[in-house]
Amino acid sequence: MKKYSTSSTNKLLIKYLIKCILTSVVSLLLFSLLFSLITYKFDLDLDINTVLSIFVVFLCSASISYISALSLKNNGALMGALSTIPFIVICIINMLINSNSFLLFVIKTAIILLTGALFGVLATKKSNKFKVK
Repeated sequence: MKKYSTSSTNKLLIKYLIKCILTSVVSLLLFSLLFSLITYKFDLDLDINTVLSIFVVFLCSASISYISALSLKNNGALMGALSTIPFIVICIINMLINSNSFLLFVIKTAIILLTGALFGVLATKKSNKFKVK
């Protein structure tokens, strides 16, 4: 029986993990900056930041899962949801440092996972899927 090398699989996994982490950090910074500028320019009340943070989470999760799952062929929902795990870790750290409410964190986590799965499905190449007969 032929033995398969796992070095290419390890490289692929490491590249995917680095892509997920980098897109998480970059998208969070960009969308937070965008909504901070909107809050500043329109002189909005700071209480609206909780609502705007939900939009930031939605947009970040969509961009992370779409960019991460773009190169994949199968399992878009699973890989899209898994690609958002570094972003969930960032949200946990944010909740602990800023002492936000736990209910808001649960809502954000549900939005992150559902949006990640949805955009992961949209990003996969449907024409190149492997079909098992």
